[in-house]
Amino acid sequence: MGEQKSKRGRNVAIALAAIGLAGFLIPCAGILTWRASSQAKLEKQLDRMRANGQPTTAAELSKHYVIPAGAEDATQLWIDACTPLDTEQFRLAGTDLPIVGANGPLEIPPPGTPWKEQAAVQQLLNTYADSMQLMHQATALGGYARFDHDFTQGIALLLPNVQSLRSGARMLKLEAHTNAHRGDPAACLQSLEALFTIGRAIENDPILVSQLVMIAMDGMAVRTTVDLLPHLQWNDSQLQRLQELVRQPNYLDSVRNSLLGEQVFVMQAFENPISIGEERTTLPGLPFFRAGDQALYLELMGDYIEGTKVSWSESFRAADSAQTRLTEATKSPIHGIRYLLTTLFFPALEAVNAAGARADSYAKLTDVLIAAQRYKLANSDYPKTIEELVPTYLPSVPIDPHDNAPVRYALRDGYPIAWCVGIDMVDDGGIGGGKAEPDVTLTLNPEKED
Repeated sequence: MGEQKSKRGRNVAIALAAIGLAGFLIPCAGILTWRASSQAKLEKQLDRMRANGQPTTAAELSKHYVIPAGAEDATQLWIDACTPLDTEQFRLAGTDLPIVGANGPLEIPPPGTPWKEQAAVQQLLNTYADSMQLMHQATALGGYARFDHDFTQGIALLLPNVQSLRSGARMLKLEAHTNAHRGDPAACLQSLEALFTIGRAIENDPILVSQLVMIAMDGMAVRTTVDLLPHLQWNDSQLQRLQELVRQPNYLDSVRNSLLGEQVFVMQAFENPISIGEERTTLPGLPFFRAGDQALYLELMGDYIEGTKVSWSESFRAADSAQTRLTEATKSPIHGIRYLLTTLFFPALEAVNAAGARADSYAKLTDVLIAAQRYKLANSDYPKTIEELVPTYLPSVPIDPHDNAPVRYALRDGYPIAWCVGIDMVDDGGIGGGKAEPDVTLTLNPEKED
């Protein structure tokens, strides 16, 4: 009897041990299955990227980053021109001047009115005459460049050449205003051509920061053009050249190209989270959830990039859809940790999307206003409708990047005003200024702020 009880006890112990082991192994099997599923999802996204010819590593991104076929390489000219403009000596020399100086006035008076800093600005331009000459030489080559970026640094990559180009753009803007005040429209056009062209130096950079700098530099070019347009006697041929320059960039392609680089940088951050900050590497579960987190990021980015292949409005729709899906995926605290890096990196793209569409709007509006100026040159008055500009001065009425409707146009106080609806998709009649989300507006009325 005692032996039977002992045997039953051993059997119970074995059964309990088996149950305990099963209780351990079943969750482990579930976890392994879940991790395998996450890894499979990640591999699916990587296969999709490769099938679309998108870079997945720093080495592939470096091969992807090229100067356009047939274009000449102006890289060294831009470097030699702009490096002296990114120094303490330059900052001190221009500190009290407009555009380049931290303490200078925000605005330059229009041609024909006194400009008290004009002589000092001319002296600065003379001091950096070599830089100005080199920028014009780079412009003559078309301006395209490929800088020596170390893409293995990922989101920690420094961009000294990109920042120095911005100083170059500011000097070109000063030169354009100086030539305008001297009453030399031909020289002013040369300055504006260089100002439009300097952005092409980083047009193909697969880096979001580079695209934002390019957009800022192109913004200087279009705003300077519109500011000076009512004051200078450009002939029709010169105005046509300005239209060619305004039409040159393709911001949707440039933003999409930068998103390809952003994907690679974020993928590197997934593999080496220390690169995004020591405090984030200590969060629980980061390595454990990495494959699933990265798979979701690449899935959302993939949909977003597909949207940029169609139009700005489709890009906005894709961005909104991706953000909604991310919000749904991270409702619970555990999923907030599970998709931590996707949550950190994805929202920044919305600002680039908005900036790109806004830059495209300004380029189209500037094209319309130059066309209106050409019309006035031939007819003594500005056109009453935008349709009057087609096809002699515009090939067709430009399309608003935001809502795919024709660009709006009107004559107010005798001057043309053109506008796009902006990111809120609401036509406010070209009203800017105090609205939270104003229309994107430009006018040739020298008395009105855009």
